[in-house]
Amino acid sequence: MRTTSKAGTQKAAFCLGLFSIAVLCAEPMSGQYAASGPNPRPAAIDNAALDPGTSNPGPNPGGANYDPGDADAGPLDDIGSCGDTLSSALQQDGGGSPCWADIRTVDHWNTMSLANGPTVQGGPGFLPTENEGRNHFTFAVGGVGGLLFNQPNDANAYAGAGALSGYIQRRRWELMYEDGGALGNFQLNGSNLVGLNRAALRANGQLNARWLWQGSATNAYGNDTLRVFAPLDYRTVGNTEAPVTDTVAYGLHSGNIVDQQEDFKLRTAESRRSSWDFSAAHTLRYYSDDGVDVQTVRGRADYLHATSRNVAVGFEAGGAHQTGPTPCTLGGAGMLGLFQWGSRASLSVNGTANGASSECGKSVQFTGDASLYIRAGNRDDVYLTGNRDLSDGVVENLALLDSAGAGIRHQFTRNTSLRFSGAAIYGTDPKTKIGYNGTFGEAAISYPLGKGFLQETAYRHYQVSRIPGGDNRDVVTFTLWWSPKRNQQTLQARK
Repeated sequence: MRTTSKAGTQKAAFCLGLFSIAVLCAEPMSGQYAASGPNPRPAAIDNAALDPGTSNPGPNPGGANYDPGDADAGPLDDIGSCGDTLSSALQQDGGGSPCWADIRTVDHWNTMSLANGPTVQGGPGFLPTENEGRNHFTFAVGGVGGLLFNQPNDANAYAGAGALSGYIQRRRWELMYEDGGALGNFQLNGSNLVGLNRAALRANGQLNARWLWQGSATNAYGNDTLRVFAPLDYRTVGNTEAPVTDTVAYGLHSGNIVDQQEDFKLRTAESRRSSWDFSAAHTLRYYSDDGVDVQTVRGRADYLHATSRNVAVGFEAGGAHQTGPTPCTLGGAGMLGLFQWGSRASLSVNGTANGASSECGKSVQFTGDASLYIRAGNRDDVYLTGNRDLSDGVVENLALLDSAGAGIRHQFTRNTSLRFSGAAIYGTDPKTKIGYNGTFGEAAISYPLGKGFLQETAYRHYQVSRIPGGDNRDVVTFTLWWSPKRNQQTLQARK
């Protein structure tokens, strides 16, 4: 692995792109017929769910004064909505305070979920209501330390960290923001001052009774090697979170990396059972020391029809163009299916046959995505994922990238959890026909220490082959967060 040899602080001004539009049905679908994606979270904003002090507390049964720093506060009636430590440190619950994976729309094409009604996919069903909800602001400070093994010389890193999140809701729109960063010392062949910052902005709104819009923008900037120690980036799978695909490739480049994405979506309904999505997205990855940048633009239209309360099928059509060392252009159409078994399991599958440019390696390329979520009792959830799409520069020598992931989470108490997750990537350079592959695995436990402190200890293993700088790495990280009580940071929205 090539590690950074340059010192420098990387606290970049976070430049997020525009946020814009997606559509929902003409009138809220009844619970009988729901057309919505691979993410069956609550489908419509319910004031009782947003307000922990009401008779229907939703994901926060501890009440308005519930202290997430107290491991025994509130009954463990259900799996917590947020699975990543950063969200736990910020005392987010997935209801009025969305998880990081909800705000950061990693999947370019979040179709829909079969929940209690149609929603813009990618998080809780943020559908504006007649009454304003609560506005939230939370922050956390902490420290990160870790050891990196299997290098010619072992390395270590320690850094100060901070995070904040905000949520604003009004009658016809809502806005979510989250930012997390670290600045510290990475010691390998000398001392190197390094930094990393990751942020996301998301907005949803209702244009009228027929239209819903959604937009998101994310940005990560900083030292690539520091990413192997820092809290991971997540995507939403069912009611849980999974590390993003490019986790496998963390730390393979010297210098800084820029990873940016903007998504836009419009949604409208043809009937109570049918809806259309129109989407556009742009991604950018830039590796400073290599002088390589890869950009991808996408456009897509989806049609989905709910044949029953728990089944929806449809078709999709779109195109994408990738620039960089391995350019590739795709265009095609395919099918999608969404299935849900109550709140216990959900399956999302889509596949597209594409005509492809000569740079892609073959004239016909198949792309698709599948995700399975299973809730096993009140304390365990399991996910499986598979994807084939343009590489987006995760490995810059690849036109298309195959990926898979799996994980399980067990909650001992409301705030103490054990998580096992893994991911793998594979692809072939269309020019040299060389295969590239890598795997990632993590075992992590997080638990509160009281007084607002939260600790996570994690072991991570990276194994890569034929990727520039690739090798085997083992990392042990220790992260300690502190944040004040949630109810001290909650601002009541004006009616």
